[in-house]
Amino acid sequence: DYGPQDEVTYLASVRKSILAMMFGRYVENGTIQLNATMADLGIDDVQGLLPMEKTARVRDLLAARSGVYHEAANAACTGCGSTAGDPPGPRGTVKPGSYFLYNNWDFNALGTIFEKATGKNIYAAFEEEFARPMQFQDFRLSAQRKTTRAQASVHPAYHFYLSTRDMARVGLLML
Repeated sequence: DYGPQDEVTYLASVRKSILAMMFGRYVENGTIQLNATMADLGIDDVQGLLPMEKTARVRDLLAARSGVYHEAANAACTGCGSTAGDPPGPRGTVKPGSYFLYNNWDFNALGTIFEKATGKNIYAAFEEEFARPMQFQDFRLSAQRKTTRAQASVHPAYHFYLSTRDMARVGLLML
């Protein structure tokens, strides 16, 4: 033990793994199709996605290989959607599925896709499908909140606020 195990803190990057786990049930039952493209799903953004970007599939976003280099609601810098460096080329020049770039736009758009496909708020689904069955001790639906920047993107970041002991349950599940 080190520190207060019940203290709820902001989680950033781990949200991506949590969402990937949440997708599993809906991919298996056919609610979410991994080969569906952004065009198929009606996913767009401020000032529009480019034609090549609209061919990115859900599986490409899950693997951070979308080729969509649109600014994210929680970008690390003004004018970029990436938190891990610059894209290998301008928007519309990288074929979806061909290049890995840790890109917040991908993950934020996946949150939108999840909510649109399932008809469930991401946090309410997490509470119902993970927090309650796994007997989280500190999870509060009211503590969860999204980050928006409407001038940059229509897809909000969906950070989680969890305690260490509740995160340990997520780790145990993954084991």
